[in-house]
Amino acid sequence: MRVVSNTSPLIFLSKLDRLYLLAKCFTEIAIPTAVQLEVGALAIPNFIQIHTLSAFGLKQVEQTLGILHAGELQAMQLTQELQADLVLLDDLKARQAAKQRGLTVLGTLGVLQLAQARGFLNKIELNQCYDDLVNQHGMWLSAKILQVLKTS
Repeated sequence: MRVVSNTSPLIFLSKLDRLYLLAKCFTEIAIPTAVQLEVGALAIPNFIQIHTLSAFGLKQVEQTLGILHAGELQAMQLTQELQADLVLLDDLKARQAAKQRGLTVLGTLGVLQLAQARGFLNKIELNQCYDDLVNQHGMWLSAKILQVLKTS
């Protein structure tokens, strides 16, 4: 399965020391150049390919900047250009915009759930990741959603 990632899934998975799960769950992982810039000092592993958008794609992104961040817009555009199966996005507005474009969306939590379903994390590790994301790494989840995640 081929995916394009935005910045936040890379950062959150890296903070969890679980960035390797992308390579376990997907056959190809790509990011646009804007995401490469946004991750800053985070070392991009070799299994993640960095792509430049087409001239047309860059123009499309430029015309919609301000509505969403460059990384989100470029990730959506690159997903379309590569005909990738999924785009990895966490931000609600970005997820909604991607769905309006007909893209299939997965976020950090979805990657962790997929990894658990495929046997790369056990349930205890998955729940610890949820707790760490909320309590240590700044992901906002309501207590109700967190409880549902941990009991499902």
